This record gives sequence, structure tokens and C-alpha cells, in this order.
Amino acid sequence: MKMFKFVALLLCCWASLSAGRLTTSGTNLYYNGQKVFLSGANIAWNSYGYDFGNGQYAANSKSTLESWLTQIANSGGNSVRIWLHVEGGNTPAYDSNGYVTGPDSTGTMISDMRSFLDFAQSKNILVIFVLWNGAYLRVQNTINLFWDEGKLQSYIDNALKPMVSALGDHPALGAWEIMNEPEGSLLNNQADANPCFDTTPLKNTGAGWTNLYIPMQNILKFVNWQADGVKGTNGAALVTLGSWSEHAQTDTKAQSRNYYTDSCLEAAGGKANGKLDFYQMHTYAFNGQWGPDAPFKVSASSYGLNKPLVIGEFASVCAQNEGIQNLFQYGYTNGYQGVWSWQYNAGGECSDTQATQDSGMNQLKGQNGAGGAVNFPVGF
Repeated sequence: MKMFKFVALLLCCWASLSAGRLTTSGTNLYYNGQKVFLSGANIAWNSYGYDFGNGQYAANSKSTLESWLTQIANSGGNSVRIWLHVEGGNTPAYDSNGYVTGPDSTGTMISDMRSFLDFAQSKNILVIFVLWNGAYLRVQNTINLFWDEGKLQSYIDNALKPMVSALGDHPALGAWEIMNEPEGSLLNNQADANPCFDTTPLKNTGAGWTNLYIPMQNILKFVNWQADGVKGTNGAALVTLGSWSEHAQTDTKAQSRNYYTDSCLEAAGGKANGKLDFYQMHTYAFNGQWGPDAPFKVSASSYGLNKPLVIGEFASVCAQNEGIQNLFQYGYTNGYQGVWSWQYNAGGECSDTQATQDSGMNQLKGQNGAGGAVNFPVGF
């Protein structure tokens, strides 16, 4: 009897330690050992760059974001992608020399994020926190992180690691996304002897639209070091990155290269642990037509990837007239591991209305087929 109780105690403790976390195996995603499909929306902000930190959450965003999470959950959504620092205008805290001194200046950043995670968990929603925005980047202190290793390390030590240490085991934390669309800020069509840093395959794809001209090697080091910082703090945490299109995350299509392989990231930053756990592509039709290799034209397996792949941004208003329900269903039935519509604040170009996005999530609500469970309890 004593041995039985001891074994039961061990099993209980093991379950409590191993449960409540998004994990990967091969090209699939799992939560608490159950194969799942991430169906949801990009929030992506209520107040651009000012949703978290320095008292902004309670003052400006909490009630709105919680109402959106409730609406997403009622529509069957199980995950959201939300932006943190964005360009760096509000957080992290920079000193007068451009070094990072903390997650924010007043000390509310981590508690703000925890409050959001707690509410998301109550709605059975997983959260992907996006650290930075490469699609539009104007804050010089943040741009300097790509060029100055000491300043980048100050962010990792004084902001990133404290956030991961405090929140990394929260059951509602799905993943840390290092950057949204870093290809917007890269130096395009730049030859390099190392294929990982050679951006000539991206010529005429539209990459580099911000005119910041950051070499791919610098971008990959930026990602590699932060991914290593996350995993060095919490070895079970997942890391991803949202590319602006399929062109930067596959070796099997025209005008494309997968720059975010383990080997390319390590070649740039030297840190073997600084890698992605799942890939993420964004896709929008041009003049009402998908490119031939866009995610909604091919299966996930056609990209030849060895990790899960999520369609991280799309909108039916910038698609090929398929309708939002068909787009959500296509992702589920064609080997992708998730779909997140753009964007729940319904602002800007190529954003669907909330009602449209709710309709897409409702299409997958309750499904539990070969694509995985869409609705599942978030927690231990």
C-alpha cells in the first residue's frame, strides 16, 4: 500500500510538471499530450506599442482586450497573437546611452502580461507574445540592437530573461515570437558566400520595404541570441518568428530560401540553442490573386519543413474570394498547424472585420479530426 501511494504521488507530481504547455513533435503541435490545431486571431494590438508596461494595460487596454478574448473564445478560437514592444517606443526601458535597463520603466510590464495570460487561460486561449516589429521600425534605440551586441545583450539580460523567468511556465503562454516580419528591415539582393546570409534569392519579392538595410546576418544573430535567451531561461519554452511570406521560410519554392533553419541561426549568432520551434508564414493576395506558392495554394508539406508550420497572418479581404470559413478550413485540412486571421482591432489595410473573423473561427469550432483538436482546456 505504501508503494502504491508513493507511485501515485510520483505520477501526480509528474503530471503537474509536464502538463499545461504547448509542445512540438515532428511537424505537429501538442497541448498536454493532445494533438492540437491553433485557430484564432491576431489581436495584434489595442494601442500600438502601448498595451503593456508603464501602467498602460490597466489604464488603456485591459477591458478592451479582455472583451476581445471573450468574443474570440465564444467563437471557438483557441489562440491569439499579440504584440509587446513593437518598435520600442514605450517598452523596454532604455537608458540615455541606449542600453536596456528593464522590461519597462515603472515595473508593471510583467504583471500586465500575467494579467492578460490569466484571463486568456480562463477562456482556454493560448497567447503568442510578439516582441518586435520588423515591418515598421523607427525607434533608433531598437534599431541599434541589430548593430551593437552589448545593447542587444542588455535587452536579453535585463528585459527578456526576467519576462521569461516570471511567465515562462504559465499554462496560457503558447510561444515567444522574436519578431514580426523581419524581412521588412533587411538588406535585400545582397550577395554573400554563405547562403544563409545571401539575400539575392529574395530579389524582386518586395522584401526590404522599410529601407533600413539591415544585413541578413545581423537579423539572424538578433533572432538567435534572443531565442537562446528564452531557452536558456526556460528550456521548455517555444520560440517562433513570423515571416512576411513563404519566400523566407522554404527551400522548395521559386525565389525562396529558408533563412531560419537551425544551422543558419547558429551560423549567424553562434548559439546552438537559439533556434525556432515552429515556423510561421504570412500571406496576402496581390490584386486578388494568390502567388502560386502561397500557403492557401499548396499543402504545408510542400514546403519541405521539419517543424510545425502556422499561417500566422491572412485576411479574406486580401484573398482570392474564397471566404473566411474556407480559408480557416483549408489550413486545418492541408497540414498546417494553425491559422490566425488579421487583425482583431479591424484597423488598417487587409484587416477583416471582427464578425468575419468570428465566422472563420466558428467554422473550426469543435473540430477534432486529423488536423488536431481545436478546443481543449488550457491549464494543468
